[in-house]
Amino acid sequence: MKVLVLEEHAGASCEAALNLADAGHEIVRCHGADEAAFPCHGMTEDHCPLDDGDVMVALMVQAPDGVVVAGDAAEDGARCALRRHIPLVVAGSPDRSPLETWASAVVADGESVTSVVEEVGQQPSPRHGDVAEGAFAGVLEAHGLDPALAAAVVVRHGTDLHVELHPTAPVDRQIMEIASVRVAGALRRFDPFPRVIDVVAAPD
Repeated sequence: MKVLVLEEHAGASCEAALNLADAGHEIVRCHGADEAAFPCHGMTEDHCPLDDGDVMVALMVQAPDGVVVAGDAAEDGARCALRRHIPLVVAGSPDRSPLETWASAVVADGESVTSVVEEVGQQPSPRHGDVAEGAFAGVLEAHGLDPALAAAVVVRHGTDLHVELHPTAPVDRQIMEIASVRVAGALRRFDPFPRVIDVVAAPD
């Protein structure tokens, strides 16, 4: 799994990054270890690691308590990841940062950063799921069916989104095929970055 590792203070993420690498994950960053937070790779001759489209999780490691942090350039990568709907994990002292509100998970004291990152990377995306269910419900309602029957799960696999539509009661196959097209379109408008949006519909 590819993980974008960010840090609020130089060196704060070293241990987490080493543990993730030891677990077999690929680490990418917004800039080199010996470079300033600004400008990032996306603004220099290198390309942004998010441009490849296969980052599964972004990890922000906060500075240790008592360390004075100048500016918020380190949070820029987190903002970029969130705009691409990549789940964010915050480790350290998240109560000092507005990122906690947007994080998919916060690493609690005593928890393994690697375990939390791996868990988040395997979880369905709730925001994508809401979009998929909304589009699915619209199709059901247009065909005289109860929109509450709509249920969907969306999971990111590398550069792709995998969508499963599971109505809570039998629905005609033709309606499910229409729903698949509508759901794919709604997700593409919501998130233009996945290379493939694969929708699997379970009819009656």
